[in-house]
Amino acid sequence: MRNTTERQLGLRAPNAPRVLGRAAACLLLAALGAPGQTSTSTNTTWASAVNVPPGTATVVVPPSAADMSTPAIPPPDTTPPKTRLTWEQCVRIALAHNPDLEVFRDDVLNSDANRRGSYALLYPQIALTFGATRNYDRPGFGAPSNYSNEFTGQVSLTQTIFNGFLTQGNIAQARAELALAFANLDAQKALSSYDLKTAFAQVVYAQEDVAVARRVIDVNQQNARLVKLLYDSGNEDQGAYELTRANLDQSIFVYDQAVRNVEVSDEQLVTILGQDVPRPLVAIGELATAPLSTKPDFRALAVQTPAYFQHRAEVDAAAAGITIAQAAFYPTLGVDATAERGGEFLLPRQVNATAGVTVTYNLFDGGANYFNVRAARASLLAALASLRSGTDNAQLALAQDFKALVDAVENQRIQEELLDATQLRYTIAEGEYRTALISFQDFNDITSAYVAQLQTTLSAKQSAVNAEAAWEEARGLGAIP
Repeated sequence: MRNTTERQLGLRAPNAPRVLGRAAACLLLAALGAPGQTSTSTNTTWASAVNVPPGTATVVVPPSAADMSTPAIPPPDTTPPKTRLTWEQCVRIALAHNPDLEVFRDDVLNSDANRRGSYALLYPQIALTFGATRNYDRPGFGAPSNYSNEFTGQVSLTQTIFNGFLTQGNIAQARAELALAFANLDAQKALSSYDLKTAFAQVVYAQEDVAVARRVIDVNQQNARLVKLLYDSGNEDQGAYELTRANLDQSIFVYDQAVRNVEVSDEQLVTILGQDVPRPLVAIGELATAPLSTKPDFRALAVQTPAYFQHRAEVDAAAAGITIAQAAFYPTLGVDATAERGGEFLLPRQVNATAGVTVTYNLFDGGANYFNVRAARASLLAALASLRSGTDNAQLALAQDFKALVDAVENQRIQEELLDATQLRYTIAEGEYRTALISFQDFNDITSAYVAQLQTTLSAKQSAVNAEAAWEEARGLGAIP
Protein backbone atom coordinates (compact mmCIF):
# COMPACT_ATOMS: atom_id res chain seq x y z
CA MET A 1 0.00 0.00 0.00
CA ARG A 2 2.81 2.44 0.88
CA ASN A 3 4.71 1.77 -2.35
CA THR A 4 1.54 2.33 -4.39
CA THR A 5 0.90 5.65 -2.67
CA GLU A 6 4.47 6.84 -3.28
CA ARG A 7 4.24 6.05 -6.98
CA GLN A 8 0.88 7.86 -7.29
CA LEU A 9 2.22 10.98 -5.60
CA GLY A 10 5.36 11.01 -7.77
CA LEU A 11 7.67 10.29 -4.85
CA ARG A 12 9.30 7.34 -6.54
CA ALA A 13 9.90 6.13 -10.07
CA PRO A 14 7.24 3.63 -11.17
CA ASN A 15 9.67 0.67 -11.33
CA ALA A 16 12.14 1.74 -8.64
CA PRO A 17 13.22 -0.93 -6.17
CA ARG A 18 12.44 -0.28 -2.51
CA VAL A 19 15.29 1.09 -0.38
CA LEU A 20 15.68 2.02 3.24
CA GLY A 21 16.96 5.56 2.62
CA ARG A 22 18.92 8.01 0.51
CA ALA A 23 22.31 6.97 1.88
CA ALA A 24 22.59 3.89 -0.31
CA ALA A 25 21.81 5.92 -3.43
CA CYS A 26 24.44 8.47 -2.50
CA LEU A 27 26.97 5.71 -2.01
CA LEU A 28 26.12 4.50 -5.49
CA LEU A 29 26.66 7.98 -6.92
CA ALA A 30 29.99 8.24 -5.13
CA ALA A 31 31.02 4.91 -6.64
CA LEU A 32 30.10 6.15 -10.09
CA GLY A 33 31.88 9.47 -9.86
CA ALA A 34 33.26 11.81 -7.23
CA PRO A 35 31.53 15.17 -6.67
CA GLY A 36 32.55 17.78 -9.16
CA GLN A 37 33.65 15.18 -11.74
CA THR A 38 31.32 15.01 -14.71
CA SER A 39 31.52 12.89 -17.80
CA THR A 40 32.08 14.65 -21.11
CA SER A 41 30.26 11.86 -22.93
CA THR A 42 26.51 11.39 -23.00
CA ASN A 43 26.93 7.62 -23.40
CA THR A 44 28.48 6.90 -20.00
CA THR A 45 27.20 3.62 -18.54
CA TRP A 46 25.85 4.00 -15.04
CA ALA A 47 25.48 0.48 -13.68
CA SER A 48 26.80 -0.60 -10.33
CA ALA A 49 25.79 -2.26 -7.13
CA VAL A 50 26.39 -1.04 -3.61
CA ASN A 51 27.20 -3.22 -0.70
CA VAL A 52 24.52 -2.52 1.86
CA PRO A 53 23.72 -4.14 5.18
CA PRO A 54 22.02 -7.56 5.12
CA GLY A 55 18.31 -7.37 4.45
CA THR A 56 18.57 -4.16 2.50
CA ALA A 57 17.51 -4.14 -1.14
CA THR A 58 20.22 -3.55 -3.72
CA VAL A 59 19.79 -0.52 -6.00
CA VAL A 60 20.77 -1.17 -9.60
CA VAL A 61 20.64 1.66 -12.16
CA PRO A 62 20.09 0.53 -15.77
CA PRO A 63 22.89 1.36 -18.21
CA SER A 64 22.97 5.05 -19.21
CA ALA A 65 19.68 5.70 -17.48
CA ALA A 66 20.69 9.14 -16.23
CA ASP A 67 22.45 10.31 -19.34
CA MET A 68 19.80 9.06 -21.77
CA SER A 69 17.09 11.00 -19.95
CA THR A 70 18.92 14.34 -19.89
CA PRO A 71 19.42 16.81 -22.76
CA ALA A 72 22.44 16.34 -25.01
CA ILE A 73 25.45 18.29 -23.78
CA PRO A 74 27.14 20.29 -26.57
CA PRO A 75 30.85 19.53 -26.93
CA PRO A 76 33.31 22.34 -26.21
CA ASP A 77 34.29 24.44 -29.20
CA THR A 78 37.79 23.38 -30.18
CA THR A 79 38.08 25.53 -33.33
CA PRO A 80 41.52 27.17 -33.23
CA PRO A 81 41.41 30.98 -33.48
CA LYS A 82 42.78 32.55 -36.64
CA THR A 83 43.74 35.85 -34.99
CA ARG A 84 45.07 36.63 -31.53
CA LEU A 85 44.84 40.27 -30.52
CA THR A 86 46.27 42.01 -27.49
CA TRP A 87 45.05 45.39 -26.31
CA GLU A 88 48.18 47.11 -27.60
CA GLN A 89 47.73 45.56 -31.05
CA CYS A 90 44.12 46.74 -31.18
CA VAL A 91 45.19 50.30 -30.35
CA ARG A 92 47.79 50.33 -33.12
CA ILE A 93 45.36 48.96 -35.71
CA ALA A 94 42.60 51.39 -34.76
CA LEU A 95 45.01 54.34 -34.83
CA ALA A 96 45.97 53.52 -38.40
CA HIS A 97 42.69 52.28 -39.86
CA ASN A 98 39.70 53.57 -37.89
CA PRO A 99 37.55 55.44 -40.47
CA ASP A 100 36.07 57.89 -37.96
CA LEU A 101 39.55 59.10 -37.05
CA GLU A 102 40.38 59.49 -40.73
CA VAL A 103 37.39 61.81 -41.19
CA PHE A 104 38.52 64.19 -38.46
CA ARG A 105 42.16 64.08 -39.54
CA ASP A 106 41.06 65.20 -43.00
CA ASP A 107 39.02 67.98 -41.39
CA VAL A 108 42.18 69.19 -39.66
CA LEU A 109 44.07 69.22 -42.96
CA ASN A 110 41.21 71.13 -44.59
CA SER A 111 41.13 73.74 -41.82
CA ASP A 112 44.89 74.13 -41.90
CA ALA A 113 44.79 74.76 -45.66
CA ASN A 114 42.10 77.40 -45.15
CA ARG A 115 44.22 79.05 -42.45
CA ARG A 116 47.21 79.24 -44.75
CA GLY A 117 45.06 80.64 -47.52
CA SER A 118 43.75 83.44 -45.27
CA TYR A 119 47.19 85.12 -45.39
CA ALA A 120 46.93 85.63 -49.17
CA LEU A 121 45.81 89.29 -49.05
CA LEU A 122 48.91 90.22 -47.08
CA TYR A 123 50.96 89.58 -50.20
CA PRO A 124 50.82 91.34 -53.59
CA GLN A 125 48.64 89.85 -56.28
CA ILE A 126 50.49 89.54 -59.61
CA ALA A 127 48.81 88.65 -62.90
CA LEU A 128 50.23 88.10 -66.38
CA THR A 129 48.02 88.50 -69.46
CA PHE A 130 48.86 87.75 -73.11
CA GLY A 131 46.59 88.24 -76.15
CA ALA A 132 46.71 87.89 -79.92
CA THR A 133 44.14 89.39 -82.32
CA ARG A 134 43.80 89.22 -86.12
CA ASN A 135 41.59 91.91 -87.69
CA TYR A 136 39.87 91.78 -91.09
CA ASP A 137 38.71 95.00 -92.77
CA ARG A 138 37.11 95.48 -96.23
CA PRO A 139 36.03 99.13 -96.92
CA GLY A 140 33.66 98.40 -99.82
CA PHE A 141 32.81 96.33 -102.86
CA GLY A 142 35.88 95.91 -105.04
CA ALA A 143 38.20 97.41 -102.46
CA PRO A 144 41.13 95.30 -101.33
CA SER A 145 40.84 93.50 -98.00
CA ASN A 146 43.03 94.58 -95.13
CA TYR A 147 44.41 92.18 -92.54
CA SER A 148 46.18 93.25 -89.39
CA ASN A 149 47.61 91.52 -86.35
CA GLU A 150 47.77 92.82 -82.81
CA PHE A 151 49.69 91.30 -79.95
CA THR A 152 49.44 92.45 -76.35
CA GLY A 153 51.22 91.51 -73.15
CA GLN A 154 50.41 92.89 -69.71
CA VAL A 155 51.73 92.49 -66.18
CA SER A 156 49.62 93.82 -63.32
CA LEU A 157 50.37 94.08 -59.64
CA THR A 158 47.86 94.83 -56.89
CA GLN A 159 48.60 95.27 -53.22
CA THR A 160 46.00 95.88 -50.52
CA ILE A 161 47.32 98.31 -47.94
CA PHE A 162 44.30 98.50 -45.67
CA ASN A 163 40.88 96.84 -45.88
CA GLY A 164 39.38 97.67 -42.52
CA PHE A 165 41.07 94.75 -40.68
CA LEU A 166 39.17 92.31 -42.88
CA THR A 167 42.30 90.24 -43.53
CA GLN A 168 43.15 90.10 -39.82
CA GLY A 169 39.59 88.97 -39.07
CA ASN A 170 39.75 86.23 -41.67
CA ILE A 171 43.08 85.03 -40.29
CA ALA A 172 41.75 84.96 -36.73
CA GLN A 173 38.63 83.10 -37.81
CA ALA A 174 40.68 80.55 -39.77
CA ARG A 175 42.87 79.97 -36.72
CA ALA A 176 39.79 79.43 -34.57
CA GLU A 177 38.38 76.96 -37.06
CA LEU A 178 41.67 75.06 -37.04
CA ALA A 179 41.61 74.96 -33.24
CA LEU A 180 38.03 73.66 -33.43
CA ALA A 181 39.11 70.95 -35.87
CA PHE A 182 41.86 69.85 -33.47
CA ALA A 183 39.39 69.82 -30.58
CA ASN A 184 36.98 67.74 -32.66
CA LEU A 185 39.80 65.32 -33.44
CA ASP A 186 40.70 65.02 -29.75
CA ALA A 187 37.05 64.37 -28.91
CA GLN A 188 36.85 61.69 -31.60
CA LYS A 189 40.04 60.06 -30.32
CA ALA A 190 38.49 59.87 -26.86
CA LEU A 191 35.25 58.48 -28.31
CA SER A 192 37.09 55.93 -30.47
CA SER A 193 39.16 54.91 -27.45
CA TYR A 194 35.94 54.37 -25.51
CA ASP A 195 34.42 52.34 -28.35
CA LEU A 196 37.58 50.28 -28.73
CA LYS A 197 37.94 49.60 -25.00
CA THR A 198 34.31 48.58 -24.57
CA ALA A 199 34.43 46.42 -27.72
CA PHE A 200 37.62 44.70 -26.55
CA ALA A 201 36.07 44.19 -23.11
CA GLN A 202 32.97 42.76 -24.77
CA VAL A 203 35.06 40.16 -26.60
CA VAL A 204 36.86 39.20 -23.38
CA TYR A 205 33.51 39.08 -21.58
CA ALA A 206 31.99 36.90 -24.30
CA GLN A 207 34.91 34.48 -24.08
CA GLU A 208 34.67 34.24 -20.30
CA ASP A 209 30.89 33.98 -20.55
CA VAL A 210 31.30 30.78 -22.57
CA ALA A 211 33.49 29.36 -19.81
CA VAL A 212 30.94 30.38 -17.17
CA ALA A 213 28.12 28.81 -19.20
CA ARG A 214 30.12 25.60 -19.50
CA ARG A 215 30.66 25.61 -15.72
CA VAL A 216 26.90 26.04 -15.20
CA ILE A 217 26.25 23.06 -17.49
CA ASP A 218 28.63 20.95 -15.40
CA VAL A 219 26.88 21.97 -12.19
CA ASN A 220 23.39 21.29 -13.54
CA GLN A 221 24.48 18.04 -15.17
CA GLN A 222 25.91 16.81 -11.88
CA ASN A 223 22.74 17.83 -10.05
CA ALA A 224 20.56 16.15 -12.68
CA ARG A 225 22.47 12.90 -12.30
CA LEU A 226 22.23 13.04 -8.53
CA VAL A 227 18.50 13.75 -8.50
CA LYS A 228 17.88 11.16 -11.22
CA LEU A 229 19.63 8.51 -9.15
CA LEU A 230 17.66 9.47 -6.06
CA TYR A 231 14.42 9.50 -8.05
CA ASP A 232 15.10 6.05 -9.52
CA SER A 233 15.84 4.73 -6.03
CA GLY A 234 12.60 6.17 -4.67
CA ASN A 235 14.20 8.87 -2.54
CA GLU A 236 13.14 11.94 -4.56
CA ASP A 237 9.93 13.03 -6.28
CA GLN A 238 9.37 13.42 -10.00
CA GLY A 239 8.97 17.20 -9.77
CA ALA A 240 12.51 17.57 -8.48
CA TYR A 241 13.78 15.32 -11.24
CA GLU A 242 11.94 17.24 -13.97
CA LEU A 243 13.14 20.58 -12.58
CA THR A 244 16.80 19.53 -12.68
CA ARG A 245 16.37 18.38 -16.28
CA ALA A 246 14.79 21.73 -17.17
CA ASN A 247 17.64 23.57 -15.44
CA LEU A 248 20.16 21.58 -17.46
CA ASP A 249 18.28 22.25 -20.68
CA GLN A 250 18.20 25.96 -19.91
CA SER A 251 21.94 26.03 -19.17
CA ILE A 252 22.59 24.39 -22.55
CA PHE A 253 20.55 27.13 -24.24
CA VAL A 254 22.51 29.79 -22.35
CA TYR A 255 25.75 28.15 -23.47
CA ASP A 256 24.69 28.15 -27.12
CA GLN A 257 23.64 31.77 -26.77
CA ALA A 258 27.04 32.65 -25.30
CA VAL A 259 28.81 30.99 -28.24
CA ARG A 260 26.75 33.01 -30.70
CA ASN A 261 27.48 36.15 -28.71
CA VAL A 262 31.22 35.58 -29.25
CA GLU A 263 30.73 35.85 -33.01
CA VAL A 264 28.80 39.11 -32.72
CA SER A 265 31.39 40.54 -30.33
CA ASP A 266 34.16 39.72 -32.78
CA GLU A 267 32.34 41.59 -35.54
CA GLN A 268 31.86 44.61 -33.28
CA LEU A 269 35.58 44.76 -32.48
CA VAL A 270 36.58 44.40 -36.13
CA THR A 271 34.24 47.26 -37.04
CA ILE A 272 35.91 49.55 -34.54
CA LEU A 273 39.38 48.51 -35.70
CA GLY A 274 38.58 49.51 -39.27
CA GLN A 275 40.60 46.62 -40.68
CA ASP A 276 39.29 43.20 -41.60
CA VAL A 277 41.02 40.41 -39.67
CA PRO A 278 40.41 36.66 -39.96
CA ARG A 279 37.81 35.24 -37.62
CA PRO A 280 37.39 33.64 -35.13
CA LEU A 281 39.64 35.78 -33.02
CA VAL A 282 40.79 35.68 -29.42
CA ALA A 283 41.25 38.78 -27.31
CA ILE A 284 44.18 38.26 -24.97
CA GLY A 285 43.41 40.21 -21.80
CA GLU A 286 41.28 40.31 -18.72
CA LEU A 287 38.45 42.41 -17.32
CA ALA A 288 40.43 44.57 -14.89
CA THR A 289 40.53 48.25 -13.98
CA ALA A 290 43.30 50.51 -12.76
CA PRO A 291 43.42 51.51 -9.08
CA LEU A 292 41.07 54.36 -8.23
CA SER A 293 42.51 57.79 -7.65
CA THR A 294 41.39 60.27 -5.05
CA LYS A 295 38.42 62.50 -5.78
CA PRO A 296 39.64 65.05 -8.37
CA ASP A 297 38.79 68.70 -8.93
CA PHE A 298 36.04 68.37 -11.51
CA ARG A 299 36.10 72.08 -12.44
CA ALA A 300 39.81 71.95 -13.19
CA LEU A 301 39.30 68.84 -15.30
CA ALA A 302 36.33 70.38 -17.11
CA VAL A 303 38.46 73.18 -18.62
CA GLN A 304 40.86 70.58 -20.03
CA THR A 305 38.31 68.52 -21.92
CA PRO A 306 37.86 68.56 -25.71
CA ALA A 307 34.32 69.88 -25.18
CA TYR A 308 35.70 72.99 -23.48
CA PHE A 309 38.20 73.64 -26.27
CA GLN A 310 35.46 73.14 -28.85
CA HIS A 311 33.32 75.84 -27.25
CA ARG A 312 36.36 78.06 -26.75
CA ALA A 313 37.22 77.83 -30.44
CA GLU A 314 33.62 78.72 -31.33
CA VAL A 315 33.93 81.85 -29.14
CA ASP A 316 37.14 82.87 -30.91
CA ALA A 317 35.53 82.33 -34.32
CA ALA A 318 32.52 84.43 -33.32
CA ALA A 319 34.79 87.24 -32.06
CA ALA A 320 36.63 87.19 -35.37
CA GLY A 321 33.25 87.40 -37.09
CA ILE A 322 32.67 90.80 -35.47
CA THR A 323 35.97 92.06 -36.84
CA ILE A 324 34.99 90.85 -40.30
CA ALA A 325 31.57 92.49 -40.11
CA GLN A 326 32.99 95.83 -38.90
CA ALA A 327 35.50 95.98 -41.79
CA ALA A 328 32.78 97.41 -44.06
CA PHE A 329 32.74 100.63 -41.99
CA TYR A 330 36.36 101.40 -42.89
CA PRO A 331 37.78 102.65 -46.20
CA THR A 332 39.83 100.36 -48.40
CA LEU A 333 43.28 101.48 -49.54
CA GLY A 334 45.29 99.75 -52.24
CA VAL A 335 47.92 100.36 -54.90
CA ASP A 336 48.15 98.89 -58.36
CA ALA A 337 50.62 99.04 -61.25
CA THR A 338 50.34 97.84 -64.81
CA ALA A 339 52.91 97.47 -67.60
CA GLU A 340 51.68 96.70 -71.11
CA ARG A 341 53.20 96.11 -74.50
CA GLY A 342 51.29 96.01 -77.78
CA GLY A 343 51.81 96.03 -81.54
CA GLU A 344 51.40 94.10 -84.72
CA PHE A 345 54.44 91.95 -84.16
CA LEU A 346 54.80 88.97 -81.82
CA LEU A 347 57.30 90.87 -79.71
CA PRO A 348 55.80 94.36 -79.67
CA ARG A 349 57.89 97.34 -78.72
CA GLN A 350 55.18 99.83 -77.78
CA VAL A 351 55.20 100.16 -74.01
CA ASN A 352 52.48 101.54 -71.77
CA ALA A 353 52.77 101.64 -67.98
CA THR A 354 50.39 102.91 -65.31
CA ALA A 355 50.43 103.06 -61.50
CA GLY A 356 48.02 104.43 -59.00
CA VAL A 357 46.47 104.44 -55.54
CA THR A 358 42.86 103.49 -54.92
CA VAL A 359 40.74 104.49 -51.96
CA THR A 360 37.22 103.10 -51.63
CA TYR A 361 34.62 103.93 -49.03
CA ASN A 362 31.09 102.60 -48.94
CA LEU A 363 28.80 105.48 -47.98
CA PHE A 364 25.47 103.69 -47.79
CA ASP A 365 24.44 100.08 -48.33
CA GLY A 366 20.89 100.11 -46.98
CA GLY A 367 21.92 99.20 -43.43
CA ALA A 368 23.31 95.76 -44.33
CA ASN A 369 26.65 96.35 -42.62
CA TYR A 370 24.99 97.59 -39.44
CA PHE A 371 22.83 94.52 -39.10
CA ASN A 372 25.72 92.25 -39.99
CA VAL A 373 27.61 93.65 -37.01
CA ARG A 374 24.61 93.16 -34.73
CA ALA A 375 24.25 89.57 -35.90
CA ALA A 376 27.96 88.93 -35.29
CA ARG A 377 27.72 90.31 -31.75
CA ALA A 378 24.69 88.15 -31.03
CA SER A 379 26.64 85.12 -32.27
CA LEU A 380 29.46 85.99 -29.87
CA LEU A 381 27.07 86.26 -26.92
CA ALA A 382 25.54 82.91 -27.87
CA ALA A 383 28.99 81.31 -28.10
CA LEU A 384 29.95 82.67 -24.66
CA ALA A 385 26.75 81.30 -23.16
CA SER A 386 27.43 77.97 -24.85
CA LEU A 387 30.93 77.98 -23.36
CA ARG A 388 29.59 78.47 -19.86
CA SER A 389 26.90 75.86 -20.34
CA GLY A 390 29.32 73.38 -21.92
CA THR A 391 31.81 73.81 -19.09
CA ASP A 392 29.12 73.24 -16.47
CA ASN A 393 27.83 70.19 -18.32
CA ALA A 394 31.35 68.81 -18.64
CA GLN A 395 31.87 69.26 -14.91
CA LEU A 396 28.60 67.47 -14.19
CA ALA A 397 29.44 64.63 -16.59
CA LEU A 398 32.83 64.20 -14.94
CA ALA A 399 31.25 63.98 -11.50
CA GLN A 400 28.65 61.48 -12.71
CA ASP A 401 31.16 59.30 -14.53
CA PHE A 402 33.55 59.28 -11.59
CA LYS A 403 30.73 58.25 -9.26
CA ALA A 404 29.71 55.53 -11.71
CA LEU A 405 33.29 54.27 -11.83
CA VAL A 406 33.61 54.13 -8.04
CA ASP A 407 30.26 52.38 -7.76
CA ALA A 408 31.18 49.85 -10.45
CA VAL A 409 34.54 49.02 -8.89
CA GLU A 410 33.02 48.63 -5.43
CA ASN A 411 30.20 46.53 -6.86
CA GLN A 412 32.74 44.26 -8.54
CA ARG A 413 34.54 43.73 -5.25
CA ILE A 414 31.27 42.91 -3.48
CA GLN A 415 30.11 40.55 -6.21
CA GLU A 416 33.41 38.66 -6.04
CA GLU A 417 32.93 38.24 -2.29
CA LEU A 418 29.39 37.01 -2.88
CA LEU A 419 30.67 34.55 -5.46
CA ASP A 420 33.15 33.08 -2.99
CA ALA A 421 30.37 32.79 -0.41
CA THR A 422 27.80 31.22 -2.76
CA GLN A 423 30.38 28.78 -4.11
CA LEU A 424 31.27 27.63 -0.61
CA ARG A 425 27.59 27.44 0.30
CA TYR A 426 26.88 25.33 -2.78
CA THR A 427 29.72 22.93 -1.97
CA ILE A 428 28.40 22.47 1.57
CA ALA A 429 24.80 22.14 0.39
CA GLU A 430 25.75 19.47 -2.12
CA GLY A 431 27.17 17.29 0.61
CA GLU A 432 24.21 17.97 2.89
CA TYR A 433 21.73 17.06 0.17
CA ARG A 434 23.53 13.79 -0.52
CA THR A 435 23.14 12.86 3.15
CA ALA A 436 19.51 14.05 3.38
CA LEU A 437 20.31 16.92 5.74
CA ILE A 438 18.51 19.47 3.56
CA SER A 439 15.56 19.29 1.21
CA PHE A 440 15.67 19.47 -2.57
CA GLN A 441 14.04 22.90 -2.45
CA ASP A 442 16.84 24.29 -0.31
CA PHE A 443 19.49 22.60 -2.44
CA ASN A 444 17.94 23.94 -5.66
CA ASP A 445 17.72 27.48 -4.25
CA ILE A 446 21.38 27.39 -3.19
CA THR A 447 22.43 26.02 -6.58
CA SER A 448 20.42 28.69 -8.41
CA ALA A 449 22.01 31.41 -6.28
CA TYR A 450 25.50 30.10 -7.10
CA VAL A 451 24.78 29.82 -10.83
CA ALA A 452 23.28 33.32 -10.94
CA GLN A 453 26.22 34.75 -9.01
CA LEU A 454 28.67 33.39 -11.58
CA GLN A 455 27.03 35.49 -14.28
CA THR A 456 26.49 38.50 -12.00
CA THR A 457 30.16 38.63 -11.07
CA LEU A 458 31.27 38.46 -14.70
CA SER A 459 28.82 41.22 -15.64
CA ALA A 460 30.10 43.35 -12.75
CA LYS A 461 33.65 43.05 -14.11
CA GLN A 462 32.55 44.20 -17.54
CA SER A 463 30.54 47.07 -16.08
CA ALA A 464 33.60 48.27 -14.19
CA VAL A 465 35.71 48.29 -17.35
CA ASN A 466 32.97 50.14 -19.26
CA ALA A 467 32.69 52.70 -16.45
CA GLU A 468 36.44 53.26 -16.57
CA ALA A 469 36.23 53.78 -20.34
CA ALA A 470 33.42 56.34 -19.86
CA TRP A 471 35.48 58.18 -17.23
CA GLU A 472 38.44 58.38 -19.62
CA GLU A 473 36.23 59.63 -22.44
CA ALA A 474 34.70 62.33 -20.24
CA ARG A 475 38.20 63.66 -19.57
CA GLY A 476 39.12 63.49 -23.26
CA LEU A 477 41.66 60.76 -22.63
CA GLY A 478 42.07 57.28 -24.02
CA ALA A 479 44.48 54.74 -25.37
CA ILE A 480 44.55 56.32 -28.84
CA PRO A 481 47.15 59.12 -28.81
